[in-house]
Amino acid sequence: MFGVFIEDATPPAFLYSFLTLIAAYHVFAPLCSTVKQRSWILTTISSAVMSLSSLPLFFQYVNFRGDLRGIRSTFWTESTGRFFQAYLVADLLMGVIYYRSKINLLTGWIHHTLYIFIVEYASRMGWSHLFTLCAVMEVPTFVLAIASLNPRFRSDVVFALSFFATRIVLHLFLCASMVVSRHTVTNDSYGPGVIMACVFPLHAFWFYGCLKGFVKRAKSAKPQPIKQGTIMASPSLSGFTSSRARSWMLPRRRGSLRQAVRAWDRLELRQAAGRFGDVQRRLRASLPATREQVYAYVGLERPLSGEPQRTAAVKTESP
Repeated sequence: MFGVFIEDATPPAFLYSFLTLIAAYHVFAPLCSTVKQRSWILTTISSAVMSLSSLPLFFQYVNFRGDLRGIRSTFWTESTGRFFQAYLVADLLMGVIYYRSKINLLTGWIHHTLYIFIVEYASRMGWSHLFTLCAVMEVPTFVLAIASLNPRFRSDVVFALSFFATRIVLHLFLCASMVVSRHTVTNDSYGPGVIMACVFPLHAFWFYGCLKGFVKRAKSAKPQPIKQGTIMASPSLSGFTSSRARSWMLPRRRGSLRQAVRAWDRLELRQAAGRFGDVQRRLRASLPATREQVYAYVGLERPLSGEPQRTAAVKTESP
């Protein structure tokens, strides 16, 4: 009896998807080194599955030139919606246990709870094909998620283009198609169109934040203007000394030189050096003969003007 209750209350697709996601998280979590990476495991899997599941319906939508009457709900679209519900529940559960700091109020609890009821509403009304078609908007989510797991795959341009193409342009087309085709697609119900219209401001706000990030990074990448009086560092002298560091090192060196000159003057070393030189000159002038005798003794006597220099040593007379 208990098993019949579980089977009636919980669709098999939801239960199998939930257990698979929980197992997948525990398989890939040891491969991640940070909490942020672990928080993106289930989102990466879900966005990949939802994006691939939506492609057949998206190609039909394009082939029918925006006409939703050629798209029908099937077991595949129903199972896709249940899988997304299982992801939302599993992400909240794993977040509470393993990465609670990454589950915030808006994009975590409120977003996940609302979409659980949206998927349930679409499934009960027979509009699971509309939800699966809209799942193509998970393409930018996959781009962001895979980059969060491995920064080498990060591409801000790809994310911005995919976000604009799906969650801005395609979102508007789908919203218009659901309103225009409500007579034959949703039994004159404005429900899907109203839901799409309510979600669009959130997508527009996210895209606005994405553009602000582009502008901020572009401004930070521009070279800063060089202030007047700043000395640029020479690459040949030092590749690690910045121009700002050299600009304040030079005044310090000039100040040290001025202090040294003042200390030299205070000690009167300059006058003492002058007096010592004067005494040395007087001593040399008072002993001219002795100096010449020493030069002659070692063979370096200076010749008189016009007299050839002798290279041989002077011979001394024997007594």
